[in-house]
Parts: sequence; structure tokens; C-alpha cells
Amino acid sequence: MSFLERLVEQSSLTPRQLESLTSYLRVASGEIKLREAASITSQNRRKGRPDNPLTIGSYYRTVSQARSNVKQALVTVVIALWLGVVKVEDVRRLFEAVGGGGRDLLEEEADRFIQLLEALIRRMVL
Repeated sequence: MSFLERLVEQSSLTPRQLESLTSYLRVASGEIKLREAASITSQNRRKGRPDNPLTIGSYYRTVSQARSNVKQALVTVVIALWLGVVKVEDVRRLFEAVGGGGRDLLEEEADRFIQLLEALIRRMVL
């Protein structure tokens, strides 16, 4: 299980939404086309026929759901800041620790990083 997959278990994103969002970022950067992203996402699906790619509409609906979940999570952080449930400095430290993403971590490093994140988040939330 990858580092991101392990984090998804503790987030409001589903594994399918993570996969769709990741491929959509490749579409947005021009690396792949939308139809190819839908095809990539359909390869590991449990429902339907794996040899029959997702429709663009189904794929984009999953991407939209993932983007909505990310927006809701950010608004939740804003509310927590507003109420004083978390402190700005703690959120800033958390975001700096995570960085820009896209890093490859060895399994031991990923375990340690997840433990660090969990400890920091536990301490942050009153």
C-alpha cells in the first residue's frame, strides 16, 4: 500500500477518488488526455467490466466528487481556525511538514511520517 493510499484511509476521499484526482492532475498538466485518464481509472474497478472503460461522464463525476471533498476539508479547517479548535501556527506547521507532495518515501519513512502526522494532528485538535 502506497503512502497516499494509507493517508486516504484517514481522509474523506475514497481510493477511487484519489486515483481519479491523480489522473486528472495529469490531464490538467497536458500529460495525458481525458479519455486516457478515464481508461486508467477503469482498470482497477470492481463494478462493471474491466475491459470496458468508464465513460468520460462517470470519470468526471468521480473527479468532481473528489474536488468537492477537498474543498469541504479546507472549509472545515477554516471553521476550526475560526472557532479556535486549531491554531494557525499548527496548521502552517502541518502543511509545511507535508510539503508539495509527489515525494517517494521508503516504507519505513512513510510509517514514521504517518506516525508524526497522527501525533501532530492529535495535538492540534482541542
